[in-house]
Amino acid sequence: MDALTAHRRARGLPAQSLAWGLWAETSTMTARLDQAGQARLRRGGIMPLASAEGLELFDAALALPGRPHLVPARLDLVALRARAADTAVPGMLRHLLRLPPRRTGADASSLARRLAGLAEAERAELLLDLVRGQIAAVLGHGSADAVAAERPFRDLGFDSLTAVELRNRLGIVSGVRLPATAVFDHPTPVALAGFLGERVAPPAEAEPGLAELDALEAALAGAALDEEARSRFAARLRALVWKFDEGSGAEEDLAAVSDEELFGVLDNELGIS
Repeated sequence: MDALTAHRRARGLPAQSLAWGLWAETSTMTARLDQAGQARLRRGGIMPLASAEGLELFDAALALPGRPHLVPARLDLVALRARAADTAVPGMLRHLLRLPPRRTGADASSLARRLAGLAEAERAELLLDLVRGQIAAVLGHGSADAVAAERPFRDLGFDSLTAVELRNRLGIVSGVRLPATAVFDHPTPVALAGFLGERVAPPAEAEPGLAELDALEAALAGAALDEEARSRFAARLRALVWKFDEGSGAEEDLAAVSDEELFGVLDNELGIS
């Protein structure tokens, strides 16, 4: 409809597109909207229009021919602000709320830091609690206790709209972009929590320098060293270890180790016979 309106107005023809909000009176468009769906809309700040209100808004829109696109709707700004704290608000409504810019990057780093300091079991528990809390908010439950971790989303009452809302909520609290099909690809709260953890905190990288040490170990293991070369390697290794420990007793300890003892350790660790 918006495209048709733009097409006609570009040719100088009259046209106006009205994106209606929810009407209280049941129609063919709202006949399948159950109480849970109506409650979800109310939590999102969309209030039902009485027929008289709708007709008044229609007349008001016709009195504004210069506005090609209008949204005749009854909004609850308090509910919209509450919604904005947890999920995305349509761009056309954000200016009504004067919301500050979101800091999703900070959200992501904060959650990643919390996860980094936890054991695997604690990490899984935190993520599951986060997911269950957002599910409870989407479905209108008073507590996450009403959300069973292993129960499929379909059995919990999810449809395509609530699935997208959950995806949006999790994207905001985690700071990462999740695919639109995340809820369907990971069809239980515990499965979705595991997927979220993978997106928020990727596998830890190896400690700096360890890869180079591994390469050195492999090179020494495959090298045929004579006594002179072994002596040079031993001297360099002693110097490197002392520098790494910044002289904290390492010099005295290494001085007490004979070349034969050091070679024995190297032979054992590096597999040099």
